[in-house]
Amino acid sequence: MLQVYLDPCTVNSRKVLAGLALLGTEYEFNHVNYFTGAHKSDEYKKINPNGTLPAAVDGDLNLTESNAILQYAADLDGSSAYPKDLKIRGDINCWLLWEASVWFPSCYVYLVEFVVKPLLQTEPDQAVIDAQEPKWLQLATILDDRLSKSKWLTGDEVSIADIAIAAPMHVHAAQRLPLQKTPHLKRWLADIEQLPCWQQTQPAVDKALFPKAAQANGTKPDSSANEANGADSSKEVRASFNYTKDVQQPTELYFYESDAAKNIHEPGDDPHDMSVHDGWSRADSFSLDKEGFALHGFKTAFDRWDDDAVVAESFYPEIVDFLKKTQGAKRILVFDHTIRSKANSAKKLTQETGTSQRAPVSLVHCDYTAESGPLRVQQLMGDEAKDLLSRRVAFFNVWKPIHRVVEESPLAMCDVTSSPPEDFFKLYLRYRDRNGENYVMRHSAHHKWWYFPKMTPEKVIVLKTFDSETDGRARFVGHSAFNDPTSPPDAPTRESVEIRTIAFF
Repeated sequence: MLQVYLDPCTVNSRKVLAGLALLGTEYEFNHVNYFTGAHKSDEYKKINPNGTLPAAVDGDLNLTESNAILQYAADLDGSSAYPKDLKIRGDINCWLLWEASVWFPSCYVYLVEFVVKPLLQTEPDQAVIDAQEPKWLQLATILDDRLSKSKWLTGDEVSIADIAIAAPMHVHAAQRLPLQKTPHLKRWLADIEQLPCWQQTQPAVDKALFPKAAQANGTKPDSSANEANGADSSKEVRASFNYTKDVQQPTELYFYESDAAKNIHEPGDDPHDMSVHDGWSRADSFSLDKEGFALHGFKTAFDRWDDDAVVAESFYPEIVDFLKKTQGAKRILVFDHTIRSKANSAKKLTQETGTSQRAPVSLVHCDYTAESGPLRVQQLMGDEAKDLLSRRVAFFNVWKPIHRVVEESPLAMCDVTSSPPEDFFKLYLRYRDRNGENYVMRHSAHHKWWYFPKMTPEKVIVLKTFDSETDGRARFVGHSAFNDPTSPPDAPTRESVEIRTIAFF
């Protein structure tokens, strides 16, 4: 029987395991722990002198390259995934060589920067990504062109070439691969992820590379892998978050009574239980440009929250001074605020008066999109907009408890380092006099949520809901209120204010 030596979490090991499952090959599995360096041991080097994973042994034959293992296994019993037809086989062989020589190295840059480095608690180097992106897009476009002509790489049947090409992208969301520019490649990758051979090899990857997400889903993390992001797993809760299904029709909300609101697809129809991490232990390290949110001290004597005009006249200037000081903006426009309390839960969404008083929003969302941010600047700034939009513009929400400590329905943020752009899609907001757009989010087990339990009025959370810069910094942060299971049954109703602002740089 074929003996395979590998660690299921590595790119080429996952390739071999998924490929052998596709081929239906019987084999005996031998675990070689990548994280402890077992592949560099003298014992393993007797099998593979390169000290790399994977390897396979069949009698006196040693195979030390992943694609060669799949080619050999396919010929053991014969398989349609590596057919005997010379032209089809030649095409598959071309893709296997292409994957090993250029595709794997390019994808691996993203894997190292956005997956491996966070595991090792070091920072990704955006300059490395920026240098690699043109090369990756060039290669991805080659794939996209081929996949525009057929369901799979070499025709109507899946082959070992598909598994080989998919392997370097096997955690594409965490790698932050820019798939939005290659729709056929993105479609194909979704098809790959529906293959049973691919699905059955996913848990081992999650367990090793995303220990917190794996633990959230009931899988014990691999103790040999470093804990991601430095979170204390003893300080987290499990709670339900209302994600949204990405369906064919638009996702919409109407803020006024209309017959057009009948039979629409509304957001929040895909709830999932997620782990929410206590952020206090690393409160000073959160960054608007990395995680998409930050915590600050903020003391104020203002307390007239029931009077909108006084809030605008007396409290808005404090926010302007605070954001200029902390964000370095030349100009801050405060254009709106909302008082959030469960006392407003009975208020209909379609009520068109008293809109500054609302209930907490238990929906995973971000307040602006890449298109609605600039549009809002145009609506608010008129003739100045064109000049202002020629430089950096960012939208910041400032969220603050009022009156007392927040003990129920706290605010949680989805760490931008765990939520790539592909996880966001548009929610269309229908007002009587205009249309707007938010982002909602599709669920991913890789999402990492943070909150600050028992936050006092002397603190504020700043959320970045739009940034015009596209240089790799965080642009949109998903967030939501949630039911904290540790809240006392008699906890006072949450009361908070969120101030919406635009920063001009």
